[in-house]
Amino acid sequence: MTDTLDLRPRDRWHLALHNLLSRTGADGLKPVAVRRDGDAFVLSTTGHELRVPSALLWRSYRRGWDARMTRLAAEFGLDGTFAIAPGELVIDIGANVGDFALLAVQSGARVLCIDGDPTVVACLQRNVAPHAGVTTECAILWKEACALTFYSAPGRADSSIFLPPGDGVAAFTAQATTLDSVAAAHGLGPIALLKMDAEGAEPEVLEGATEVLSRTRHVAIDTGPERNGEETGEACAAILRAAGFTLLPPPATKRRMTLATRAD
Repeated sequence: MTDTLDLRPRDRWHLALHNLLSRTGADGLKPVAVRRDGDAFVLSTTGHELRVPSALLWRSYRRGWDARMTRLAAEFGLDGTFAIAPGELVIDIGANVGDFALLAVQSGARVLCIDGDPTVVACLQRNVAPHAGVTTECAILWKEACALTFYSAPGRADSSIFLPPGDGVAAFTAQATTLDSVAAAHGLGPIALLKMDAEGAEPEVLEGATEVLSRTRHVAIDTGPERNGEETGEACAAILRAAGFTLLPPPATKRRMTLATRAD
């Protein structure tokens, strides 16, 4: 089912080859089906479906849904590093299409998903709609309220305030806000986990989250080289230490992570 996927011939071939190899069970590969649904796509793998803005995102699910969830849990501390009780609140910054939120809600957590790309948020809202404990917010987060240029690259999950490399990027100007302002608008109380993947804007998001950090127990941030090729781990670590957090050893994953918790 690739005739309406807008994939280049090479990408079509990769998907077809993947599904052929998945029949052998080689390297834990699982079949992935992709179909167009209006202005988006639906991925199907191992009994799960996910609405996505680009057919290319099938590559994140090569080994099936459970493998993807296991990887996210290891990266963001839901593998036992952090204990999240039913009913506690998780803030998911850079929620993308909601796969982390769907993982967090399995534990009974309430989740506020925030993403700045309207194209992505449209898919996110559809994916989390069956879960009453998940709320979505389309917002560009920064250290202050101001107008910023935002670069939309939903096909690569790279939408950011910082221009991502490669093609398929559309720029637009929008009003940014702070995490403190969003939290106040939602009337948020204590936060069990602040998860963030802000594509390079992590330090500025933290600078605009003084009140949120004061009532947050755990933090898990993707601080990889997405800020014009630079990592943000040191800057984020300094802000978190100043806010009273203790840095934890990073997980043994490919993603560059900064994890922190409160000793109290």
